[in-house]
Amino acid sequence: MMPEIFSPIAVFDSGIGGLTVLQALKKRYPQESYVYLGDTARLPYGTKSPEIVQRYSQSLCRILLNYNPSAIVIACNTASTHALEAVRALAAPLPVIGMIEPAAAAAIQATKNQHIGVIATFGTIRSGVYEKELKKINPHIKASSQACQMLVALAEEGWSSGPIATAIVRQYLDPIFDTAEAPDTLILGCTHFPVFEALFRDILGSSVTLINSGEAAATQLSGITGTRGQIKMLATDDPERFAANASKFFDQGLVAADIELIDVTAAS
Repeated sequence: MMPEIFSPIAVFDSGIGGLTVLQALKKRYPQESYVYLGDTARLPYGTKSPEIVQRYSQSLCRILLNYNPSAIVIACNTASTHALEAVRALAAPLPVIGMIEPAAAAAIQATKNQHIGVIATFGTIRSGVYEKELKKINPHIKASSQACQMLVALAEEGWSSGPIATAIVRQYLDPIFDTAEAPDTLILGCTHFPVFEALFRDILGSSVTLINSGEAAATQLSGITGTRGQIKMLATDDPERFAANASKFFDQGLVAADIELIDVTAAS
């Protein structure tokens, strides 16, 4: 049986971090329908090999294609890094939007001192994808990067403030910003990281521009025609935990009954 939602924008992530992207999409396109798939059975993606991330992303894409989507958004920087072209090939001719290119373009536009900081998962930082994209746009850009893997776990637990979160965020940011010529722009290169935005601003002040990769990616969609305004939530494991944690990310109260459990092995 085909799902009831009609031509939604399909969004997938390794877990709940991509809900920050869904929020940005909803804000920009409130009339659209959405289907969101969080791969809670296999998170995190940030510590996994490129080959595994690509395989997992393709399996999520196959599931979402059953919903007759109008577009697919890869709401995960790690998956965008390693699987964008594979998902585009699988979903063609549908538009597929990743996180990297839009965020890099927004950062280039925002910076005044030509120095951009990047924080992301280990996999994204190790790939060097942001540095490559930034220098492709502007070869004179200086990029300073830091892997912040522990922030993903903090975000999933809802620990986005307080002394523990503050100490860990400072530990990650100091190598980039405690310098004479610090960046004036910071790419939040993981969709979990916007939940720490208030903390980032407290530590960095107003002189540093924060680039939310989800908000940047939302500007890339055009020609979408859905009109129903529905949202369907899917998870590959533990809907109760997904709902409880997702409510910390998403401006809509969720309970386990709102989350449909998907057998990801059927699409692998």
